[in-house]
Amino acid sequence: MHPNRILAAAAAGAVAAAMLAWGPQAAAEAPEADEPRYRADQIAQVEPAGVDLEAGGAHTVAHPGAAFIKARFDRVRLGERDAITVTGRSETWTYGAGDVDGAGLRALSVEGDTAEVALHDDPSDGTAATARLAAYSRGLNEDELASRPPAWEAGPESICGGDDSVHAACYRETDPAVYETSRAVARLIIDDESYCTGWIAGDNRLLTNHHCFSTQDEVSTVEVQFGYQCLECVGGEIAAPVKVAGASVLTTDFTYDYTLFTVADWAAIAHLPRLPISAERVQAGDKVYLAGHPGGGPLRIAAASDSEPDWTGAQCQVHDPAADGHGRGTDLGYLCDSEGGSSGSPLVDRVTGEVVGLHHFGGCPNQAVRMDLVYPLIEPYLVYGG
Repeated sequence: MHPNRILAAAAAGAVAAAMLAWGPQAAAEAPEADEPRYRADQIAQVEPAGVDLEAGGAHTVAHPGAAFIKARFDRVRLGERDAITVTGRSETWTYGAGDVDGAGLRALSVEGDTAEVALHDDPSDGTAATARLAAYSRGLNEDELASRPPAWEAGPESICGGDDSVHAACYRETDPAVYETSRAVARLIIDDESYCTGWIAGDNRLLTNHHCFSTQDEVSTVEVQFGYQCLECVGGEIAAPVKVAGASVLTTDFTYDYTLFTVADWAAIAHLPRLPISAERVQAGDKVYLAGHPGGGPLRIAAASDSEPDWTGAQCQVHDPAADGHGRGTDLGYLCDSEGGSSGSPLVDRVTGEVVGLHHFGGCPNQAVRMDLVYPLIEPYLVYGG
């Protein structure tokens, strides 16, 4: 998709509206209270809609308490002057004929529990615009997220001892270099329901795990969100993220568990830092940290661990510089805390600021694929300064 990002208030002048809401009937069909309603790897739930849009009208999609609304359309036919808009409380996404994939279209999410979708037809282009709101994904609220099965079921990652990770905002003043690194890290929403972490490795080059997604069909379902983080160290209010859609898979590998991909609207995130990648082999004892989105939540940084020996000062360090992963000796082992959703996080050298590992699973020690092995494979695809 190549959406135009327009920040605006809800469009005025709608001549019709229809409400889609998750009401008592749906609630009655929910599982028993002692049965998890959601998978451990879910951040959202797709709900059916099946509403034919009428040009000039507007339809409101509401799900009380939802964290966000993300619309899917099918039966889409747009002329060169036609458009579909999706408006939330503080953002509007506009899509034209070039954004349609076959007869389908996936919109980026809008924050909050209500969205207005509208079909705009300009008869002068000779095409009668059509579209159907096929479904929408609604972000799970805090209670629903808390009701999921344990986080370890979402992915092979571990908290070692107590959770010593902190909100990224905690480093904004105390260690600006670490905070600046975290600005390159994104929450990924995959197929409108599940989640991983990714980061900027070069100009319109982003890296995540192969096990998060690996195909062109999958990357077309990915929403990439930067700046999804708490405004304060103590938590609380979350910043409005910058959102772009996945575009193309450039290269991917199972053994080294990486996927290098592009996004559709690079200009929207080109101001963010690119993380330097180390081509050097890491040594035992090197100090490292993780920046990612454990549990699909706001950005956190794990730089210390209560499981480290006392003499290290509790800073995370590499314990095994050649651990077995999907291949022999392909990984680094460390005790930085992680959870499902941390997959794809950069493991960064505390001294050099370079990415030395691509986090992918746990077990205390947790493990990242060695970037000195990954770099030669992705280097031909990397672009800087373009």
